[in-house]
Amino acid sequence: MDMDWNKLKVQKRSYMDIVKERLGAPEGNGGEHPAGLRNTFKRLVGRGQEAEKKGLERKTSKGYTEQYVTDQVLRQILLGENLLEIVYPDISIDTDNENCPRCNMYLSDDDVVAGWSAGNSQEYKTECPNCLTKFVPHFCVQSTLPSFVGSRGPNSPLFCERLSPWVLKKELRSVVSGGIDDLLSPEWREKESKNAVLWWNLILSFMRYRFPFT
Repeated sequence: MDMDWNKLKVQKRSYMDIVKERLGAPEGNGGEHPAGLRNTFKRLVGRGQEAEKKGLERKTSKGYTEQYVTDQVLRQILLGENLLEIVYPDISIDTDNENCPRCNMYLSDDDVVAGWSAGNSQEYKTECPNCLTKFVPHFCVQSTLPSFVGSRGPNSPLFCERLSPWVLKKELRSVVSGGIDDLLSPEWREKESKNAVLWWNLILSFMRYRFPFT
């Protein structure tokens, strides 16, 4: 995490102060956030996407299922997602870049999720709704953070295998078997690409299903 703690200390600004500033919430507003920030998921997931890809018109749907939460949970979700944008400047998580390798049909995020085998922690593939071909889906993460390491080295995009919740649970169990410290350590995430893939799958799952991760 690249953050000048000394500078923050001099300015007497914490992460919470920065988040409140970014949220644009004036003091004494009871903790309510601007309505525009309710689209944080859409801003982070798929930021910078084009309307078309490889000459194929994309679907006009949202590409994910809207999840409704209480105001209290929403505040925690917004806090976590805005903290994520502070720690990883210009963060972009692109899940809308998947085409079936057989029939070339574009798959939305919901299509990928629907193609998973429910409860199967051994199945790493999704199924195309058109031709029923099974393949491993991917998503892409990018950030302008100087220490961000992608698939081709520093400052490059990180291409991650998209894991179902059941596969992710199995993989994370092996990581936290000796304690959760490794999972929370930035050094662990940067140690090898598999660790980064697990971390970003965890973040993406929390965002999709609207779980707070502060």
